[in-house]
Formats: sequence, C-alpha cells, structure tokens
Amino acid sequence: GWQHRFPETQFMITATRDLTDWTVRDQALRQERVRLLQECEVRELLGGPGRVTGVRVATAGEGPGTVRDLPADLVVDCTGRASRLRQWLAALGVPAVPEEVVDSGLAYATRLYEAPPGAREGFPVVNVFSDYRAPVPGRSASLVPVEGGRWMISLTGTRGGRPPRREDEFDAFARSLRSPLIARLMATARPLTGVQGSSTAANRRFYCERATAWPDGLVVLGDSLVAFNPVYGH
Repeated sequence: GWQHRFPETQFMITATRDLTDWTVRDQALRQERVRLLQECEVRELLGGPGRVTGVRVATAGEGPGTVRDLPADLVVDCTGRASRLRQWLAALGVPAVPEEVVDSGLAYATRLYEAPPGAREGFPVVNVFSDYRAPVPGRSASLVPVEGGRWMISLTGTRGGRPPRREDEFDAFARSLRSPLIARLMATARPLTGVQGSSTAANRRFYCERATAWPDGLVVLGDSLVAFNPVYGH
C-alpha cells in the first residue's frame, strides 16, 4: 500500500541537471574574482608529493594542442564522479588514498515528458518502490516534476532487473511494477526525449583523512570526494 504521510520537515528543489548546473554557474560568474576558462581540461597537477603548486591544462579554445601551466596557492578538485584524482596523485608520487565502494548494481533509465494540462504546477513527486520481500531483483520508478511543465520519469532496477534503454520497452517496464500508477501517468503525457540510461551510480568515498601522505595546497570537494547514488545514497 501507500506509505503513511507525515508533516513536512524536509524539502527538496526538483529541477533538471541543466537548470541546476546553469544556476550554479551563473551565481559563480557573478563574482568579480571568478574567471572562466572555456574548453579547458586539466591534464595534471603541478608540484610534488609535499605540495601542489598549480595545474597543467589543455585549452582547445586557444588552438589545438595548446597546453599551459596555471600556478595556484590552492587547487580545489571538484570535477565530480569522473575525477582523475587517483592518477593525478600517483603522478606526483603520493601514496594511494584509501577508498570504499558500495555498489548495489542499481541502474537508471530516464525520460522527460510534457505534463498534461492541469498537472504542470503543484504536482507531487510519485514513487513506486520495489518490494523488499519479493525474491526477485528490485525494480522501482519515480516521477519528479521539473521546470517548464515537465515530468522527469526514471525507472530503476538492480542486477538482473535493470530497466531497458529502448523506448518501446520503457512503458512495458513501468507497467510491470508492483503498482501501474506511474505507467498510467506516463500514458497521459507526451514524451519529449529518448531514454537516457546510467549504470555508474555506486556509492564511493575517498578517505583523504586516512592517507599516509597528503600534499599541501590541495582540497577535494563534492563528488570528487564522496559520490552517492543519486536517489538513496547512505
């Protein structure tokens, strides 16, 4: 049945990744001391095992193969889940940082829809969870209203029950869940995109505080340090 409702004590802003990224970027660039390098890729850290003194970057916007060094008193790695921190530190001669990974094998398939008239504002988040008592791989779905009168619908499943990435199989997976509610809501909405899949959602943490050595001048933030599963985490 449906989960009992409680008075709200926590709130969540629902938005697409594009809007979230744009908002953060816009706020950052309003600061006069912030300068943005377009089409820039960090190749390596500068310095040595005792201290980081900057980064070496490749800037495609300044011509093919252009590489230059950016000296810095403090380097912050906030490049996210795809951070190459391990490789960068190894190149400096820094011992490997202890890492822990908890991977449930959960995969996602997501599609954007145009919400039907009357459901474009004030519509609730809808979740259909898997039945933990069933001796089968967990499968679930969520409907999240986002900006522009749209619904972001995600299907999820663990190993052996992962959601399809083909459009013709997306609806069938939703109908096969323990409640067909989200499938019925999907039938009232118009698809705006294809199906986007992801299976890189393991929980991962680097224990920098346990490292046997750490260079001065380097800080790690966000998903570069701790990356949670986007739905449940822990």
